[in-house]
Amino acid sequence: LGLLTDLVIILIAALIVGMIARRLKLPVILGYLVGGIAVGPYGLSLVDDIGRIETLATIGVVLLLFTLGIEFSLKTLRQMGKVAILGGMAQILATVALGLVVGLLLRWPLMEAIFFGFLIALSSTMIVLKILMERGELNTAHGRIMIGILLVQDLAVVPMMVILPAIGQGGAGLLPALGIAALKAVLFLGAMVVLGFWGLPWVMRRVAGVRSRELFLLTVFGLGIGVAFVTYYFGLSVALGAFVAGLLISESEYAHQALADIVPLRDIFATLFFASLGMLLNPTFLIDNVGMVSAVVIAIIGGKFIIGFFIPRLFGYSPKTMLFVGAGLFQIGEFSFVLAAAALSMGVISNDLYDLTLTSAVITILL
Repeated sequence: LGLLTDLVIILIAALIVGMIARRLKLPVILGYLVGGIAVGPYGLSLVDDIGRIETLATIGVVLLLFTLGIEFSLKTLRQMGKVAILGGMAQILATVALGLVVGLLLRWPLMEAIFFGFLIALSSTMIVLKILMERGELNTAHGRIMIGILLVQDLAVVPMMVILPAIGQGGAGLLPALGIAALKAVLFLGAMVVLGFWGLPWVMRRVAGVRSRELFLLTVFGLGIGVAFVTYYFGLSVALGAFVAGLLISESEYAHQALADIVPLRDIFATLFFASLGMLLNPTFLIDNVGMVSAVVIAIIGGKFIIGFFIPRLFGYSPKTMLFVGAGLFQIGEFSFVLAAAALSMGVISNDLYDLTLTSAVITILL
């Protein structure tokens, strides 16, 4: 009953503040974040159980990333060519280097500095897609470039998740742990390829042949949760498993039907995630460390803007496109929350770095 009560409060707060944001012609996601901050333990304390809030945030991000996986298309990535693949890889490497420099300047341990680079390298697929759709700019030059780079970022989460447990062990056992993690990832991805090419099409054809929308939706949803559960036993993130499950469905002949059925639920999941993210923001940490937070946020926004600005230049795009891409990718994304939460539980990062990442993420998303 407590979880249900929290859910009702979160959705009502998101609805009210989301409507206010819409009236002010601001993105509704901003309303969800502010609504979460207002009712959370650091606001009115209408929802004050941190454990339950983290559970709701995890549920939200798992289901959100499942729907994002269905929208993801490897065919689209191939069509975008060099600017997406090479540009995306260049953006990730340059931003990881930026995070490393910031970490070393703040005298963090080397592993924490490197992992901070991983966290800030990722931008928000959900936010960028919603803004591009609202502005009708999905098929513009800057829209295609941003989507391509975001897809590469989402794929890059796989190796990041794989090496996370190994980084947590550190020391002399790092290399063997990396080897075991890589083996697990290969086995998992191999199983997913087999499932995607042989198992999934057979199941989808059988269910679609029954011509029941309810059974089809149940199959799609069950597949996402099932694969997420399997990834947990491979030592990977459940959110990553949900994304891979969505990716498998996106490559099937039933992708459009699955997407049409699941998209209405996507916005509910997004609301739950972003409101929960707002509730986890600790204003006390922000007040006590306002100088460091301000410096880090400025470094993230300035650095990511410059990196995003110059990448289209390498492929001959106009200054206008460069400006839009730089401005569109400077925020920290939803996968960063998943990575940070997993890293905290494995002891890779400290509580202070987790709070700093969460605070920076919310501020860059708001901006």
